[in-house]
Amino acid sequence: MDKDSSLASRPPCPSCGSKQILKNGSTHHKKQKFLCKDCGRQFIDKPEKKQITSEEKQRVKKLLLERISLRVIARSLEISMTWLQKFINNLYRSVPIEIKVKEILDLEIEIECDELWSYVNSKENPVYIWLAIARSTRQIVGFHLGDRSRLSAMEFWKTLPQIYQDNGKFYTDLWESYCEVIPSDRHYPSTKKSGETTRIERLNNTLRHRCSRLVRKNLAFSKNFFNHEGAILYFIHHYNEEMLST
Repeated sequence: MDKDSSLASRPPCPSCGSKQILKNGSTHHKKQKFLCKDCGRQFIDKPEKKQITSEEKQRVKKLLLERISLRVIARSLEISMTWLQKFINNLYRSVPIEIKVKEILDLEIEIECDELWSYVNSKENPVYIWLAIARSTRQIVGFHLGDRSRLSAMEFWKTLPQIYQDNGKFYTDLWESYCEVIPSDRHYPSTKKSGETTRIERLNNTLRHRCSRLVRKNLAFSKNFFNHEGAILYFIHHYNEEMLST
């Protein structure tokens, strides 16, 4: 077969219709992959509907806990973005809002709190992640998404188990909203340099490291609030399980 007939036999690009198509390797199912020279689209001619195995679904769940974009997951596992997004939407709907925590047996309950900046859809729409961590168990015991107002601080306070609200000593930064909801006799605000909030700051770094949508300079940001909340809650539940096993 000459070069011209070989090019003519290649399918046009499904995105832009170009006939400037290159062969681009093959899938693990031995299906020919193509690459459009004009728009960069990679595609398979007449792809068959792929059945996703339970093992592949488990791999997706694990990869969602790493700093990897959805497009990279889809490309590496050779699954469609449509299927992946539907799978993730269903997964996040199943994530409990209430956080399970290990029972505190210590007489002195010490909690560190902080807020982590993030955004949904654009940086003009900031969403702050309010978090509380128990020093003794290192588990996340409080979580809320909102702004940095007194109202958000109150909603955040409500997510803490009652035993923490009634007996905990709280270590925070100097943000004024904390002073309006935490009892003053059990509130210890301080600067970052004091070292009183090092554990929660370390958690913030872990969260940014594990969740691609929380990296400041990144294209893998959340497009809607539902997925933003679901991704963070999904991480929190797995993080707390890890703390139980250590």
